Amino acid sequence: SIASQDYAGKMQVYVVDDGSANRDVVAPVHRIYASDPRFSFILLANNVGKRKAQIAAIRSSSGDLVLNVDSDTILAADVVTKLVLKMHDPGIGAAMGQLIASNRNQT
Repeated sequence: SIASQDYAGKMQVYVVDDGSANRDVVAPVHRIYASDPRFSFILLANNVGKRKAQIAAIRSSSGDLVLNVDSDTILAADVVTKLVLKMHDPGIGAAMGQLIASNRNQT
């Protein structure tokens, strides 16, 4: 869903693999996006937890805005555009989208 965003500006995506034991399973995903210049992969040697994985991506970034999503998050195509528009207001320091569980009626 990140690759399908309709955002017209420059976007850099950092995919952090937090030392997963199943890298062979996710390797096809890495290959699919390896040729997309918007995507960079950070492969951590050990599982260090979500916060440190986020820090690894933030330290690698150089943009004005940072959007953080989990691997199981599916974004509508206009999410990045809408969040960027909100951030044009100097009185806004952070913005968040509405999260809706896709299985909310099943559990």
